[in-house]
Amino acid sequence: MTNQKFRAALFDMDDTLIDRRAAYDDVYRVFYDQHEEINSSTSWEYALEYFWSLSPDNATNANTAILEIQKRWPGVPGDSESHYNFYFSNMVKFMKVLPGAVDFMNWLNSNNVAWGIVTNGDQFQHEKAENTGVDKLTPFLLASKLFGVDKPGPEVFMEAVRLLDIADIKTEEILFVGDNPYTDIIGAHGVGMKTAWIRMGREKYPDDAPAPDYIVDHVEELKGLLA
Repeated sequence: MTNQKFRAALFDMDDTLIDRRAAYDDVYRVFYDQHEEINSSTSWEYALEYFWSLSPDNATNANTAILEIQKRWPGVPGDSESHYNFYFSNMVKFMKVLPGAVDFMNWLNSNNVAWGIVTNGDQFQHEKAENTGVDKLTPFLLASKLFGVDKPGPEVFMEAVRLLDIADIKTEEILFVGDNPYTDIIGAHGVGMKTAWIRMGREKYPDDAPAPDYIVDHVEELKGLLA
């Protein structure tokens, strides 16, 4: 890793600072246990593998997931709105901070690093932050749907630059850190930010996305770039 120092950093939230993967397993275990058509005909291991197929690239469309589930198990009740609310209310309930992330955020603050969170989603993202205590640590949390543009749209990244409130900062002086190549890395790269990809257990970065400047397993590996 180079010795370049950045004036600021922006972070995705899910699977960057908080553990969406573990919470996803917990949410769909509740769903599995609730629906006899699924649990009477399918092992939990197979069902979980199927539920994960609905979340490519660590992203889930909860509105359409129920429609895919009903193609596989037609007797499962529900619609897009009810499944969206089930999914996100339970994600809030089960969400925990990734190991070491609280110490890292405290380190950012104690070292006066300018930073914030840019996350795709709505008010549920703020509820996740409140439930995990992240809201007490981050200088700001920008939720894309409340702003009006999802990542990788350039507008949400530039709004985060504004919220950093650093005079004359250039986008190339900002490090964006996230786990999703298609929203985090593509979007940040598109506005000129440097990027760091969080592996989250994946071995290979996809060939069809711009290469990140750094690949790490945990945000703590980035300390040398930030202070």
